[in-house]
Amino acid sequence: MRSHRFVGPFLATLSLTAGVLVAAPLAAPVAADPGASTRTAQRVLAPVRVSVMTQNIFYGGDDYDLATGDFCPVANGCPKALHRLAHVIKVSGADVVGVQEAEQNTRRLADLLGWYSSPRAHVISRFPILDPPHSEGVFTYVEPVPGRVIAVANTHLPSTPYGPYRVRAGWSRQRVLHLERTLRVPALKPVLAKLPRLAKKGVPVFLTGDFNSPSYLDWTPAAAKERKLVPYSLKWPASKTLADAGFRDSYREIHPDPVKDPGFTWSPGGPETRKYDFSDRIDWVLHSGPSTAVSSKLLGEKGDHQADITFHKPYPSDHRGVVSTFDVTPARAPIMVSPGNRRVITGPHRLHVRFHAHGLPGEVVGLRPAGSQHRLLRQANARGRRDGVVSIRTAHLRPGRYDVVLRDSATGRTEATAPVWVYRASSRSQLRSDRHTYRVGEPIRIHWTRAQGNNLDWIGLFPCHRVCGGVSTYLDYLYTHTKVVGSVTFQKGAYLGEGTEPWPLPPGRYVARLLLDDGYQSLGTSPRFRVVGR
Repeated sequence: MRSHRFVGPFLATLSLTAGVLVAAPLAAPVAADPGASTRTAQRVLAPVRVSVMTQNIFYGGDDYDLATGDFCPVANGCPKALHRLAHVIKVSGADVVGVQEAEQNTRRLADLLGWYSSPRAHVISRFPILDPPHSEGVFTYVEPVPGRVIAVANTHLPSTPYGPYRVRAGWSRQRVLHLERTLRVPALKPVLAKLPRLAKKGVPVFLTGDFNSPSYLDWTPAAAKERKLVPYSLKWPASKTLADAGFRDSYREIHPDPVKDPGFTWSPGGPETRKYDFSDRIDWVLHSGPSTAVSSKLLGEKGDHQADITFHKPYPSDHRGVVSTFDVTPARAPIMVSPGNRRVITGPHRLHVRFHAHGLPGEVVGLRPAGSQHRLLRQANARGRRDGVVSIRTAHLRPGRYDVVLRDSATGRTEATAPVWVYRASSRSQLRSDRHTYRVGEPIRIHWTRAQGNNLDWIGLFPCHRVCGGVSTYLDYLYTHTKVVGSVTFQKGAYLGEGTEPWPLPPGRYVARLLLDDGYQSLGTSPRFRVVGR
């Protein structure tokens, strides 16, 4: 669940100095097979079996001290939990995992398994990943067989105020429904804008997440009679909204009785778990499009009678995992190029690009200035492959925006593009407000450069009167939605996250900060700006 934006005593001392982040290579590609195309065409006539897992890894998987059951005494200093999580995933039999609270460790977790990763979408997979350039990190493509894809999305809805706690405090059904419709349902807007369209096109779509809400399939009249903490049945809006959009709950398909098989994922325990907590099923593996659930299992700690696969205590997260297996009919992969990093540091490092092409002998993957039709500055031959990885030198490139392109050199036609931004290693993220002074309630627009490009990088507003507050003092925040260069506007009506200072900001001095991957490492700070009275 997580108290979103919670900063423990040890995290409040994190340095706000922006670090240099170096592009890491993709996992090694599968060797090319000349006969793969023919065999693939034969295989896809039958469904493919794929196991999809959801797992909240708790503050990046390295802030949970398994020896004490408390927060790690040193920020990011307890990697044993992350290694244990890799073991959990391996034992689960999962092929694809949606990771919540990744905090820069998506690729690190994948590396422990020898898997592929999409840090933008917080998805790891034993199968190759094609990251669509315009998905804004909402989803990524996974190739269970060469040339055929499924779409995998991952989300983490706001945790506070938590609906079941409000029920226990005596809130009425109507009041709880209003909370959910105004807090969690709006947070589903990005996935609802993209995923149903993919499913209608025949793409198998999977949505994993920590939804921080019970399911409408669980709080039934029968459950209200049997569970003391469920005083009334309730059609929880987040789950019902997703069901109305065509998503099916794999766990409830396999375990249809919420009284017999409650499937509680919250919580096996952890530093933020209350002593007498409200158990519920808030982590789901949903699916839409051409897919059929054939099994769904709960992963948890030994002694939990619900768990199908158990591990020694403590379970390495405050959320149990769920792994569901499906028979799917993958869709044909789109022609595309997928850079391993969209923020590229010039120097000795190479940019690794995965591609799906037509397989023509003259196809190349190259780099050109953004929007330019000029010759490619750098290029690598695709060697007639439909799927593969090439690497492109970045040394001596001038800073700026470039396009990675797939081009047919025989015709000169550009078949696919994806943007990247090139920076020198010595550069830093820059932030600025569009004005120096605002009246109370006026929109505040913040511009930034050199973000890492994760879906959950965020811009926070912090008080900075005489002394600027630390990372725990944010008042409002908005996500960058994978933009390396961009802007956001704080204003009335904007979805400003959870547990924040009610808009508008009171008179005072403030700064904006760019923070990394839903965590608390600051990459840059704006000059101060003022808010004055009306």
